[in-house]
Parts: sequence; C-alpha cells; structure tokens
Amino acid sequence: MAGTVQSYMDLRGLQERLRVARANADNQRETLRIVQARLDAGSATDFDRSRASAQLEATLARVPALEAEATVLMHRIAVLTGKAPSDLLTQLEQPAGLPAIPAAVDPGTPGHLLRRRPDIAAAEQRLHAATARIGVATADLFPRFTLGGLIGSQAIDAGDLFERDSETRLVALGVDWSFLDIGRVKARMAAADADASGELARYQQTVLLALEETENALVRYQRSREEDTHLSQAALDSTRAAELARIRYDAGATGLLEVLDAERVRLQAQDALAAVRTRTANNAVAVYKTLAGGWPDRIPLRENVGNG
Repeated sequence: MAGTVQSYMDLRGLQERLRVARANADNQRETLRIVQARLDAGSATDFDRSRASAQLEATLARVPALEAEATVLMHRIAVLTGKAPSDLLTQLEQPAGLPAIPAAVDPGTPGHLLRRRPDIAAAEQRLHAATARIGVATADLFPRFTLGGLIGSQAIDAGDLFERDSETRLVALGVDWSFLDIGRVKARMAAADADASGELARYQQTVLLALEETENALVRYQRSREEDTHLSQAALDSTRAAELARIRYDAGATGLLEVLDAERVRLQAQDALAAVRTRTANNAVAVYKTLAGGWPDRIPLRENVGNG
C-alpha cells in the first residue's frame, strides 16, 4: 500500500509543479506582450523582446517533461491497484492537490509500535517460545526505551512497555540494554539452549533496526517540514517581488532585466516549494510505514503553492 500512496503523492506533486509552470508562463507571456507593445511604440528594443521570449520558452519547456512523468505515474498507480495502465487516466488527470500533512506525526505508545510491526511481533514470539523452555521470562529481556515526545521524555521499563494507557507520544527514540546483565543472561541461555541464545540476538537486532528506521523517518519528516517553512516564505516574497517589478517597469522606474529576474526567481521558489511539499508528504508516508500503521482516516488537501 505504501508504494501506491507514494506514487499518488508524487503524481499530485507533479501536477502542482505543472500548475506552477503554466501559471508562470501566463505571467511571462503577459510580460512579452507588454515588451512587444513597447517595441512597436519605439520604447523597447528587439533585444528586450528576445530576452522576454527566451524566458517564456524556457518555462514552457518544463511542461512536456512534467506531463510525461505525470502520465507515467498514472499508469503506475493503475497497475498497482490491479488495473490496466490507462484505466485511471480520466480520474487521475484531474488535479486534487497534495494532502495537508499534520505538523506532528503521533506514532502512539512504544508498546503499540512494537505490537504493530510484524517483524518485531514475529521475533518476540520466537523468543518467547525459546525462553519458556529454560525459565527465562521474556519480559525481562525487553530493552528500556527512551522516548522524546510531545509531552516531554521519559524512560519506560520493560514491565510498562505494553501498557495501553501510557501517555508517552513518540517523536525520537532511544534504546538502552545496559539495565540488563545481557552477558549473564546470554551465558545462561547458551548453556541451556543454543536456539534461545540465537533468538535473543535476533530479537535485539530486529528491535534496533526498527528503531533506526523510525528515527530516520522522523528526522527526514521534521527536516522537510522546516524546509517547507522557509520555501513557503520564499515563494510569498518572490511573488510579491515579481509583482512590484512589473509595477516599476510599467512606471518606467526600472528596466526589463529586473522584471525577468524577479519572474525567474518566483518560478524557482514556487517549483521548489511544490517539490518539498511532495517530499514532506512522502516522508510522512515513510513514518507511518515504519510504524506499520496509524494512517489517518481522512487528510484535507493543501492549498496551491501560489497563483503564479
């Protein structure tokens, strides 16, 4: 399912980048019209017209590649959902916008994290079966987790790990095996049952890998949100700058170069914002994937990056 969701996010992100390119092309086409009118009136040069036309054509050149990639993703989504490649084109060609990803992903209690992941659950069951034969309680082999959460941070002992009423909410994870004399336990298990010793090692590694995946996913998600914040402001500022440059040009207070430069920066900022919002959405998907669940039932759509 995660692959289908990621393809869908990529598609909506590409469609937003297409909208940005077309809107900016419309603005640049208007700039070219103004320059052409000035050229006809003798107040602009053919050099000005050529520069304005070149920038417009460069922007229009973005469109075919984005359209091709969007169509490829539509085909991919159809196949992933068990349909022929072209079956969903009519439905998916209608832009729907990227989902408005929440500011904080709430993975739930650490117990829920361990219970949800099938790899950890399977390793736990194998460990439980192996240790039951030699009198080692499985709960005593669980690590101590340190969670940096939305409500502070706290250490959770093995006995509390699977309490459903825990108030801890996961943002950053740590794991500490030092509270357990693991060497003594391993020696006891090795002497009694080599299989049990092996299952403990496999359980440890499975938990650590799960924590690594979750921490990495959360870090990427948070950093992409920070990038989104900066690019959102850049898109707003560059849009305003382009509007002011056009006003100054119309009033004869500046040359065409200032207008073209402002329009170029606006396109770059808006395109970068659409791209980072796509990446943020995919990073959120990666977080939910590492948690083996917790998908929201409904997610509202984001507003467009800008009106070009």
